[in-house]
Amino acid sequence: MTSAPRLARSLGRRGWALLAALLILPTLLALALRAVPVLDVAHESPSFHLLVVSGIAGLAFFIAMVTTVAAARDRRPAPVLLAVACVSVGALMLAHGLTTPGFEGRPMNMWVARLPVLAIAGFAACLLAATASERGRVKRFVGRHPRATLIVATSALSGFAALVSVDPTRLWGVAPLPGEETVATVLAFGSGLLLLVLGARHWTRWRLGRDRVELSLVLATWLSADAVVSLKLGELWRLSWWDYHAYLLAGFAAASWAVLVGLRESRSAMQAVGSISVGDVLEHIDRGSPDALHALTAAVEAKDPYTHGHSGRVARLAVGIGERLGLDPDILRRLAQGAQLHDIGKIGVPDAVLNKPANLDSEEWDLIRAHPIVGWEIASRAPSLLSALDVIRHHHERWDGSGYPDQRSGDDTPLVARIAAVADVWDALTSDRAYRPAWPADQALAHLVAGSGDLFDPACVEAFVDLISGNGLAAERTDLDRAVLAAAAEACHRLTNGSRLGVRDAG
Repeated sequence: MTSAPRLARSLGRRGWALLAALLILPTLLALALRAVPVLDVAHESPSFHLLVVSGIAGLAFFIAMVTTVAAARDRRPAPVLLAVACVSVGALMLAHGLTTPGFEGRPMNMWVARLPVLAIAGFAACLLAATASERGRVKRFVGRHPRATLIVATSALSGFAALVSVDPTRLWGVAPLPGEETVATVLAFGSGLLLLVLGARHWTRWRLGRDRVELSLVLATWLSADAVVSLKLGELWRLSWWDYHAYLLAGFAAASWAVLVGLRESRSAMQAVGSISVGDVLEHIDRGSPDALHALTAAVEAKDPYTHGHSGRVARLAVGIGERLGLDPDILRRLAQGAQLHDIGKIGVPDAVLNKPANLDSEEWDLIRAHPIVGWEIASRAPSLLSALDVIRHHHERWDGSGYPDQRSGDDTPLVARIAAVADVWDALTSDRAYRPAWPADQALAHLVAGSGDLFDPACVEAFVDLISGNGLAAERTDLDRAVLAAAAEACHRLTNGSRLGVRDAG
């Protein structure tokens, strides 16, 4: 699970502003209504109460139905767990309405107060499981038994809801259990805090991929947290109590609208709620990337068979480095999209030059060196690609100012470009090219470490070393920098006049 400090940083200013609006203002409203009784107007109507909670239940069941269809096709655990989360709200909130004292002669009972707390707690617990690691026990079990999980959970929740709806005095429904008030309060506020964290997690996902379902889940979770506050602070049948129904209704209405729009656009339940299955940062970003980005990336890779898959690998490495540097989700998005497009300028380089196995002459080398500017000019014409410009133009700049096209040095080069430079060189060195075979991983790593502080940002190299350390590679931290850099030069093209080109085109 993401650490609390990192999750807090990932909210950003807009996230904190939204959280404040959705949490602080409703809490202040509830306190104000309780403090000024004349404003906390009463409205006792069991029939209207059933109508409102039926609306909440209907919206929750709609989301559950769509995610169930998606789960049947996708067979990944997250849609199954989201469906169970929504069934929990739908079944238990409907039972909450049907157990309302005074409706169809229902007597006073304890279940009418217990059910909304259980509904919100079930929603929070299942959503936590849905967004947890794929290696977790719950997800692994659900992944192996998706249909059984859905059937058993839906049957149990529906059967329980029906049982207490028919006779709310059953199952200790007449009087509170010992310590029930304390347990209910702890469960309610514990669920509320968990929903705040889950909302922050979905907000981070939204910032990465701009998926409307993720944004709607932010609203559903945070408004459900508001409902907890209103439920515990409000007075029965008064406005301060009715508020919690309004928050739940608004949250699930937003989620239902997002799912409905997704269905209309894609005509596929799996695509409409597909983001819930995505745990990978780069995959979230790719889902929200413009079509122009994917088209240009495909065009570059079709032009040069030696670099097939290069853009995607560089993007994944760059995002991994960015995560270890603690970058904001919006910056990770810029980094990934820029890395995907970093070589689009090669569209303007003739194939004979791009794949030349022999030495390059000075004119050919000038064509190679121009590709960052050509790519920058191409991307500048598309408003949807503006976030990628820094990486496209500056991924060949070097820490000591020896790079191109603008000879920037140190922090004058945008951080996203400095990160992409490390990822780009690594993938270029460890891949076969027309002008040389792939380097062994340990040799490539030695080159990057040797270039730290000269060619590459030391912080980016350190983060990269940390990223790949799990592959059994260890960085050689010796004084062999010059020997390693010389080896790097030998592995690449030379100009016809014999002068060496560090790492030719480095990707």
